[in-house]
Amino acid sequence: MRKAGMILLVVVGVLFAPDYMRAEEAASVQQQVKEPNLPQDANYVIVILDGKELTLKQIGFISPNFDYAMAQEIANYWLDIQLLYEEAVKRGIDKDEKAKFLADISHKRTIASELLETVRNNAKVTDEEVHKYYEENKETDLSLKEPMYLSFSHITLNSLEEANSVLKRIEAGEDFNVLAKELSKATDAQKGGKANKFQENTVKSRFGEVFLNALLGATEGQVIRPVKNKDGKYEIARHEGKRAAKIKDFDKVEQTIKTNLENQARKKAVEDLMNGLREKAKQRYKMTPAPAEKLDMQQNDKNSKQSNN
Repeated sequence: MRKAGMILLVVVGVLFAPDYMRAEEAASVQQQVKEPNLPQDANYVIVILDGKELTLKQIGFISPNFDYAMAQEIANYWLDIQLLYEEAVKRGIDKDEKAKFLADISHKRTIASELLETVRNNAKVTDEEVHKYYEENKETDLSLKEPMYLSFSHITLNSLEEANSVLKRIEAGEDFNVLAKELSKATDAQKGGKANKFQENTVKSRFGEVFLNALLGATEGQVIRPVKNKDGKYEIARHEGKRAAKIKDFDKVEQTIKTNLENQARKKAVEDLMNGLREKAKQRYKMTPAPAEKLDMQQNDKNSKQSNN
């Protein structure tokens, strides 16, 4: 750390009056510093430069949830910015066309951001709106439902002939899960081909839509005849039961609905603001993009440079 930065840390440490804890060890004595509590006074001054003050309140503008270490970091940042700005002014950089333009944009962007934050914060959603959304969308919004779960056993085989041969053995009374261990080409063969509590989309992604539809059309305990899976192999399956999709209780999804609706309301509030401002100002501005032929020339020059490189 630079000497100036070290001095500042010492000064700040004195201001905050840190407590010290000493722990003795056999080989040496180490001094451990316990991070102190910050003063409660928001107007507490952390650092002063030629009468300019940085307070805890101002630090909160930069980092709302700052701690002691963060306060020190921000104090260093603030001091460096002040000193660099003074040096830039001495060198006349504040008169530079680029610097003046960017400074103006930065200043206006900061103020505009505060306006947008105020608009977002003012976009509220009532409890009635949250409950209304739940009642009107609980049948169609998947986020308000606990998904259906399907359980089944399956045997994966390379060909239709193999699958039909295994099916005959099942119909003759041989144990489905034992045959899965012996013959299935799937990774779950050693588990007897058991697939417990798979969601519909999981079944579809792993086995394909044809297999999923066959499973949904079967009843519990029914053996499904060979079906070609998405990888071109053949599946024999036995339906082991399902848990139907269930609408979640309102109290379990209330906060999620409120958060989503508030995000939508905030986005709309900003969009309405911008559309309104543009509409009011439409007589005050006009866009004058570069002529098409100029853009074409610029693109050709760019392509030429790239080809030469």
